Amino acid sequence: MRPVGSFRKFLERPPGTLFEEVKEDPHARPKGPLFSRRVFWALLIVFGISLMLAMDWFGLLLLNAPGVFQQMGTLNTLRVTAVLMGGIAVPSALLMLHYGRLYTYTSEENVFFSITFSLSFLLGSPCALVGAFG
Repeated sequence: MRPVGSFRKFLERPPGTLFEEVKEDPHARPKGPLFSRRVFWALLIVFGISLMLAMDWFGLLLLNAPGVFQQMGTLNTLRVTAVLMGGIAVPSALLMLHYGRLYTYTSEENVFFSITFSLSFLLGSPCALVGAFG
């Protein structure tokens, strides 16, 4: 029986000492930014503007929900909510991938964008389904 893959390389490698420097694995995921600086800043700007508009929209709904429903209708209100949540979810998913490649999956930035993606996706997907098929 022959060892397979990385286990085989483990068996072929001579034992190391305690203070030996660890060499990078050639099969490790690539490090470095995923997007260029312009695309990164564009994603941050879209995320910030979408977040600001969504907060304004939810504030408007909190203060005057019957007036908004009367003026726009229920389906259009759900469609606006879905678009604003999608405007948060898409850039946060892309930024989550960017920071996951740049640092680690447990970095503060990656955790923040994964939480915002989760919340905006959970809030926006029912609104998008009702707005599309309603």
